[in-house]
Amino acid sequence: MPESQSIEYFKLFYETTQTILSSASLQVTLDTLVERAVAALKVKGGSLRLVDEQTQQLGLVASCGLSDVYLNKGALSSDHSVPQVLKGEVVCIPDAFNDSRIQYRDELRAEGINTMLSLPLEAADKAIGVLRLYSAKRREFSDEEIELVSAMAELGGLAIANARLYDAEGIKLSTLLREVGVDLPGAPVAVEQQVCAFAADLGDAMHSLAYFRALHEITRAILSTLDSKEVMQLIVERVTGLMNAKAAALRLINESTGELELLASRGLSERFLTKGTPHTDKSIQETLMGVPVLIADTSSDPRLEYPAETVAEGIASILSLPIVARRRVIGVLRVYSADSRAYSQEDVTFLAAVADIAGIVIMNARLYEKTRYDLSFWNATLGYLEGKS
Repeated sequence: MPESQSIEYFKLFYETTQTILSSASLQVTLDTLVERAVAALKVKGGSLRLVDEQTQQLGLVASCGLSDVYLNKGALSSDHSVPQVLKGEVVCIPDAFNDSRIQYRDELRAEGINTMLSLPLEAADKAIGVLRLYSAKRREFSDEEIELVSAMAELGGLAIANARLYDAEGIKLSTLLREVGVDLPGAPVAVEQQVCAFAADLGDAMHSLAYFRALHEITRAILSTLDSKEVMQLIVERVTGLMNAKAAALRLINESTGELELLASRGLSERFLTKGTPHTDKSIQETLMGVPVLIADTSSDPRLEYPAETVAEGIASILSLPIVARRRVIGVLRVYSADSRAYSQEDVTFLAAVADIAGIVIMNARLYEKTRYDLSFWNATLGYLEGKS
């Protein structure tokens, strides 16, 4: 893959990840996904369709670059329109208007489409829809191009699965409370989109590709599990490996105690982890103001709360980054090195992306757990009251 393209893929996937995992609007998320996939592959247009479980038709939910005439050409059947995609396959049809798998070949030709790439959208190990990209000229797509848009399609599946999950739980709770005359003040709180400027001076294609694939793996983990602890552990493991660091840790601010509670760690000894919990007012305080901080020499920096224990652990330098969610710093991601080292802007950008994802995962887990707790609480309370009546 050309160096500039590799860097661009990392940038594009990072930005798309932020939008899709944090947007309050599912429609905006899906529109953005199609637009960025079209831009990434430099094709004529794209569409995203979801399977209707009752009719087995592919209903349009987002599109870019296609005419209304083509979009309204008729119903698409999941059984007759490149059906292999709904079995989890990526299908490229270079000569689309002469291929029997295409349901509307004449309309495709009239639209000026020569090649069609179809990718599955999956949720809970099931294909729920199709992302399609249309090229005006006959072309093949490289493995790297397919890897990028496949990763983006997975993000779309994640966004849809999350929306369905929260909608289902919110409806259950709303219905339950309405039955007894209690109205919820509004829909479940959505995580607001975070804005993080992408570094302008990226330059290492191999690092960019590795970072793109790490972000892809982390988002795949979010897609496959509701266990936020599992995702947090994956994050610290990947960060430690990619940074060639001694260790990494994720900590969450406890608003009541002012402590930085450990969520996940890799490479730190039990002795170091039990030395005492860091405090927000004593441990690299600038990070909690939203600023990445590099402690270049742990033996002499006054910003450390436990300098002697840090040096004894064999930690020479620390990079500390804020975890931001809903425009507030809620924790820190820390990378520990055995030697004094510097980090490139690309390193910091990747770690900031990971920290952003961690914040979104934490807030999504809180939202899900709170909704489930509220539902359980009201079920138990109403059951108790009915028993007393």
